Amino acid sequence: MAFLSQIVHAQSPWTRGKGKAYAQVGFTGLFYDAYLRDGKEIKSTNMYNDITIQAYVEYGIMNNLEATLILPFKIVGYESTVNSNTQSLTGLGNIAAGIKYKLIDKTWKLSTGLVYSANSISKDATKNLTTGFNSNTLTPYISVGSSKGKWYYFTNVGYGYMDNNYSDFAKATLEIGYNILKKGHIIFVLDTRNIVSKESAFENDIYQWPSYFDRATYNAIGLKGNYEFKKDKFGANMAVFGATGINNAALAPTLNLAIYAKL
Repeated sequence: MAFLSQIVHAQSPWTRGKGKAYAQVGFTGLFYDAYLRDGKEIKSTNMYNDITIQAYVEYGIMNNLEATLILPFKIVGYESTVNSNTQSLTGLGNIAAGIKYKLIDKTWKLSTGLVYSANSISKDATKNLTTGFNSNTLTPYISVGSSKGKWYYFTNVGYGYMDNNYSDFAKATLEIGYNILKKGHIIFVLDTRNIVSKESAFENDIYQWPSYFDRATYNAIGLKGNYEFKKDKFGANMAVFGATGINNAALAPTLNLAIYAKL
């Protein structure tokens, strides 16, 4: 089993009501000394760290129209295991903004949306570090789902267009949640990403390191927990992800913690 190095974001078909908002602050930590590149596992002489502190906001423009904003702040670096060389870099990651429109609002919900992820990263070729992908990405998607009793379930399918000679990708997510406690859910997630085109950034872009290789692929399996301390007011999320079929990414577990408020 290999472990995913990317944070998974899945857009559900539900939208916030007009004037309603959801705000979340989260933390993800990734620490590793091995990765897969072009199908080969490489044991590095560096111990890498990739930490994200992230704000995520959803806002209902209309009952069927929602805007999203993602602001990641990154603390990345490495320490050599054979000498005293230590390098670090801080800065914004790939800021993302999106819009989602609910097309069908019956027992089954159907939505479509678009997410733009900006090349807002910091990068330093001398340190061989960046705080994200050296590319802008535009991802249109569709999402369909429903709920029944204590269960909810949805799937999301999208296509990522990347510039700067990075490879386009197709991705899909399946999420199933069960109301295991009066105020809490346990959630199963399956998330896949596969490259569609093989562009030249993989060989030519010097601003790459194992956390942010071009041509990243994976089939991730995740388990999330949610507990709402005060109904429709505030709560907390926790998640861990693993993956098979991984390539061009770090091999390490990730633990994701977040607190949120509904406004």
